[in-house]
Amino acid sequence: MSTIQLDWESPDEETWRHRITACGRSTAFQSWSWGSASMAVGDTAGLHRAYILKNGRPVGLLQVFDQKRLGLFTLGQILRGPLFFHPVMPEDRIDALRAVQSHYSLSRLKRLSILPELPDGPATQVLLNDSGFHQVLPEYDTAWLDLKQPLDSLRARFRQNFRNQLRRAEDHDIRCAIEEDPRPLLALYDAHRAKTGYSGPSGAMLSSLPAQDGLCLQAYAPDNHLLAGVFFVLHGVAATYQVGWTSPEGRACHAHNLLLWRALPALTDLGIRHLDLGGLDWNKAPGVAHFKTGLGGESFSLPGTFV
Repeated sequence: MSTIQLDWESPDEETWRHRITACGRSTAFQSWSWGSASMAVGDTAGLHRAYILKNGRPVGLLQVFDQKRLGLFTLGQILRGPLFFHPVMPEDRIDALRAVQSHYSLSRLKRLSILPELPDGPATQVLLNDSGFHQVLPEYDTAWLDLKQPLDSLRARFRQNFRNQLRRAEDHDIRCAIEEDPRPLLALYDAHRAKTGYSGPSGAMLSSLPAQDGLCLQAYAPDNHLLAGVFFVLHGVAATYQVGWTSPEGRACHAHNLLLWRALPALTDLGIRHLDLGGLDWNKAPGVAHFKTGLGGESFSLPGTFV
């Protein structure tokens, strides 16, 4: 009999924030503010939060996003969760997912989709399959950058061509600044989304995040012309590199490399210790994936999406 239970009644913002901080390498999708912002702009039809209990003791948390299909069918989504702030067995993680799944039966016109925050590998795949989950989308790749290292050590781990481009950017007269209002950058990001068909979160949703949960840096030419911008989502002691935009002029002088380098101390000043470089899609966006991996992060693969 499982020792895992879900507490749907107790979650509150202050406790959730405290516990996601305790998770260390947390994910943006499971942060309180991501859920609230998604609801505020209508990106999700319903939001459910639960603390995970093991033998009655809180050990983790999860957030479920509901999407309506054909006006009747409900698809619940757990994206890069559950998260745990106390050590548990892999079977406990699966039991938490199965406990959610019990609320999403096909007989009730509901189904649960999960992208579990578990390391990919044969053991994980077997565990998910044996628990009745079936893979519908392939593995998800990302990389983590450990910001507890000294900056010199981080820079030494950059790929050689990334360091070369960074040095060339440093030779240009580029001004980098933290901007309190990310909306102008996110408007450019939305225009790029519309042009390329990128399915990431909308600029409106990211603009709805509290100021304390975002960091925006922009790079300017000597005439104050915008060259590039980046936006990070902050969650506990972790952050996610969510948005990057570069003009043709910025690309020519490698302003984006400089922005990411300048962002690292800015993030650590805010207490961030782990940076998720975001999804690496080597099929649809190989150039972006190649650029991100130039930072030398630790590769991390999730087993993919299951139902």
